[in-house]
Amino acid sequence: MEPFEEKAFYLLVWRAFLAALIALVLMATCSHRISAAFIIAANVALIFSLGLIVWVRRLTDERIVSTEAWRTLEPGQRPAGIGGRRWARSYLSDMALRFAKVSSAVAASLSASALILASE
Repeated sequence: MEPFEEKAFYLLVWRAFLAALIALVLMATCSHRISAAFIIAANVALIFSLGLIVWVRRLTDERIVSTEAWRTLEPGQRPAGIGGRRWARSYLSDMALRFAKVSSAVAASLSASALILASE
């Protein structure tokens, strides 16, 4: 795995972990019923997914240099030239959209679980 790919993946994992932590805190503090807690977690997952999609839509070849994945690399480790920036943007966009897809699937399953639990 190249250094940029590794940094991009682990930064997205970190963001997903923070979103899960936010959901956990909201679930613990704002809800006494399990179905309501699942709805809260589903909403957080959907907001995370939507945030990733909006971020990817705004990401361009010029803006890739201001991302964390780019800035945390040493200058010699960064993909070189315009082609390197284009590749980095493409890779980061694809990876972020994969995370958004999984996040929306988690949101759908949490919503379905909340509906099943609420009907009991």
